Amino acid sequence: MIQVVDGMAAGVRTLLLDRPAARNALTTAMAELLADAVADAAADTGVRALVIATTGQDFGVGADRDEELGAAGRARRMQVFSRLHMAVTDAPKAVVAAVEGRCVAVAAELAAACDLRVGAQASSFRFPGAEMGIPIGAARLIGVVGPAAAKDLVLTSRWTRAEEALRIGLLQRLVPRGGALKAAVEVAAHTARADPATAAFLKRQLQVFCGDLERIEAERATLDAFFGPKGEHVP
Repeated sequence: MIQVVDGMAAGVRTLLLDRPAARNALTTAMAELLADAVADAAADTGVRALVIATTGQDFGVGADRDEELGAAGRARRMQVFSRLHMAVTDAPKAVVAAVEGRCVAVAAELAAACDLRVGAQASSFRFPGAEMGIPIGAARLIGVVGPAAAKDLVLTSRWTRAEEALRIGLLQRLVPRGGALKAAVEVAAHTARADPATAAFLKRQLQVFCGDLERIEAERATLDAFFGPKGEHVP
């Protein structure tokens, strides 16, 4: 379900979510594998930049709704998703998302957790937490698009097309359809030229200066309180 590809550019590792038949809907197991792969890349001194991409037409349509989960399973899945997003945040090297097609819910959170995002024309984003009854999206989006745009995307749960995503800063590059992976590898290759220690320091400083880490921790505490100890919503 996760392909690890080296050699597309010097110092760049690409992680491919490979579940196209399900439009890359994330299961708990798949999220765990991806989190492990991100952590492995973060610890590998031969890897200087990381690309997260997918096979098929969509970056991801969210969590797998066909996964059978009780309350405890839902709580665990939320913890695994949080671990995945934090693995990307904590990686001491640039992480670039290559977005084709739809990018929704947990997949949109994953893209927002990345340092840079390359999107193809016809790609689109949606943060539907408000409609789903899950208070997520605000912490990372504020640092990416600013408070006003974050409120718009989170409170309306609306679709955001690639051209608007580029304009508001959710995307840093917009490329022709089918070209996101190639362009993302090129962006990652540029970041891979940096001195590793300096790049890691700058990434952490940018997070500190933007207040990202405090917002993410506050959101995590809110989710823990929201779902309760067994994953059941606590009103």
